[in-house]
Amino acid sequence: MNLKTSFSRVYSFSAAHRLHSSLLSDEQNINVYEKCNNPSGHGHDYFLEVSLVGEPDKKTGMIFSLSEMDRKINEFLLRLEHKHLDYEVPYFKEHISTGENIVRYLWNELSELFPPDMLYHIKLWETNNNYFECGVDV
Repeated sequence: MNLKTSFSRVYSFSAAHRLHSSLLSDEQNINVYEKCNNPSGHGHDYFLEVSLVGEPDKKTGMIFSLSEMDRKINEFLLRLEHKHLDYEVPYFKEHISTGENIVRYLWNELSELFPPDMLYHIKLWETNNNYFECGVDV
């Protein structure tokens, strides 16, 4: 049996975006994205669940230091906090800022903060009804 141990923590940030594709006409954008295509954009209070997987350290009994995890993720999230993703985050100049693309962006960035194969799963809550996942087993 291959037993895995994981640890998850929830973080939050607020950001704005506009769902709009340059590959669609204005009419098509409105039909696809509806009110989320507002030219001024709209904002969300996002909740981000981050799960790490690994072997508990013999000295601490932990997979990863909680304080170090908080420091790394909170420092990264400052790059998104109160930003308009489409204008202020270079990745979204080439990718539509859908929840699917935001969670993939987060995965790519967060995976650089931890040892290889330690980031296991992330879940991004955009609203009470919408969440997006990315991870090893998704």
